[in-house]
Amino acid sequence: MFLSPSGINEIFMKKELLSIAAIFSVAFLFAQPGLYFNISGGYGWSAPQQNLQVLTFQPSGTDPANSVIVPLINQNISDSASLKFQANKYQGYATGGNINAVVGYMITNYIGVEMGFGGLIGKKLNGKSVYDDPTVLGNNASIVTNTWSYGVTLSPGIRIHACKPGAKVVPFGRFALTLPVWGKTIHELDITSSNFLLTKMPASAKIRTETESVASIGFNGSIGVGYNITKWLRVYGEVLGNYLFVRIGENSLKRYDLTFNGETSDMLPTFSKYSSTTEFVDKLDENSNTTIYGKKRKLMAQPGDKVVDEDKPRQVLRSAANFSAFGFNVGLTFTINNTAWKKKKNKQFVPVHQ
Repeated sequence: MFLSPSGINEIFMKKELLSIAAIFSVAFLFAQPGLYFNISGGYGWSAPQQNLQVLTFQPSGTDPANSVIVPLINQNISDSASLKFQANKYQGYATGGNINAVVGYMITNYIGVEMGFGGLIGKKLNGKSVYDDPTVLGNNASIVTNTWSYGVTLSPGIRIHACKPGAKVVPFGRFALTLPVWGKTIHELDITSSNFLLTKMPASAKIRTETESVASIGFNGSIGVGYNITKWLRVYGEVLGNYLFVRIGENSLKRYDLTFNGETSDMLPTFSKYSSTTEFVDKLDENSNTTIYGKKRKLMAQPGDKVVDEDKPRQVLRSAANFSAFGFNVGLTFTINNTAWKKKKNKQFVPVHQ
């Protein structure tokens, strides 16, 4: 079989291209820092906002299904108060400590890609409301709310170094997505009444709910500076910002202890699924499991009425919790330098002759 001159030239061109690609591949693998691992910890505060971020539940009767979601504020609007007042509390669920781990790879001396794993340990936020309830709790009823969040996020992103290779001081910036993968928001309510159900007898309730989210996405970024202690170890600090609204998925009642006339009862087993669980959806209509469009509760229904399904969660329109924040981190970077590994691998043993 014979090849024409053009065919021979084509083969040589392909070989040259393959050789060039191989050279660039080797250079890509061994002419840059390589793998790195970060571990860090820090603290964050909620980003400035124009509205109230933190919410709570206000009971309306003894059935949790009748409760309403309201902003968490401090107030005393009871007629027995010497000075009535209401005060906003600009708090945020993202306030608290954080721990982070990052696995990354520097594509060049200046640009890298990474995957971050972050954990939020939220600060407990609180508010107190004192008011008069003419039907259930009576006058001067008090509700103290404590709420906090915790969770884990993934952050795929890019990193940019603004220094020459081998520099001691390493200014850097990074930009990444924020992908919540697991977490919960806890609400604990401590309710006291001096005239429960207008019996002139005191009562109290301790309630706990847990809220889970559905798929959400946000963005985060930071700028910082590191200092190379050795070729393998760097200490760094950074300031960061995170923009994230978490879409609420489901809220479940986990505790409802009612103390009346000196006896405490666990009310949780007495509630239906409709009363104890709330599902947040993007659309409500007359087919939804809610009383908004005319459906009745089973005990209140008349013949011919449409009723809600007590064995399914109550459905309400979805909202989003603001987890936007700014903060700082300090940490360590461990670098596995490809060039150093190559030198170590190619180092030959030289025998010593006596």
